[in-house]
Amino acid sequence: MPITRQTVILAAGMGSRLRERESSVPKPLIKVAGLPLIGHALVHAEASGCDQAIVVVGYAGAQVRAAAESFATSLALRFVETPDPTAPNGHSLAVVEGLTAPHFFLQMVDHVFDQVVLPLLDDEHAAGGDAGGRLLVDSTPEDLDLEDATRVRLEGRRITAIGKGIEPWDAIDTGCFRLTPAVFDALRNVSGGESKTVSSAMRKLVARGALEAVELGGARWADVDTPADRALADRIRSRMVSAARS
Repeated sequence: MPITRQTVILAAGMGSRLRERESSVPKPLIKVAGLPLIGHALVHAEASGCDQAIVVVGYAGAQVRAAAESFATSLALRFVETPDPTAPNGHSLAVVEGLTAPHFFLQMVDHVFDQVVLPLLDDEHAAGGDAGGRLLVDSTPEDLDLEDATRVRLEGRRITAIGKGIEPWDAIDTGCFRLTPAVFDALRNVSGGESKTVSSAMRKLVARGALEAVELGGARWADVDTPADRALADRIRSRMVSAARS
């Protein structure tokens, strides 16, 4: 039986780099392999054994909510609106404080995978994470823009550094987490001079030795920020559908 039954999906951003050619379409509704990004995230969560999804909306929030509610899913959906969709994504995560379970997944709406990977974060052999969190990492990334990716440095399974531009690095942050409410304390401790992002909160957990890595294990994925990323995600998801039919 799965341990983590709740997920938080961040779907509030504008996605300006991706929306250049489809300016009227909110990023969570951009289609990849025929399905909107929010649909991919919900399907992934349901297939992972979740029974509840908290969806944080912002830009075109009513439109995104209507699209999410139109999907046939067993998930109980709850929608929370972030006050400023132009603010860094840590502000979107902060608005669900008080609504989460003792353990919950965190998904980025624009991260697409070729298989179900969230259950890897419930690894019963993981050394820790109950006091902080676990991050799914990719140590052998393919076809990703590594200059734009969030990197992690590791000592065993413990994450010792996270952020863009880290050298040396051992793996890439896939944007899938298993977290506890400790992340909200971490968000509050992000200093005024630092942007309040999910990564900046993770750095606070790293400083406490409270964030560990779980290896993705060869799954293919894409962080859909640009038209080129979208084309990669299309190929990944199309191959997944073809494999399922064969």
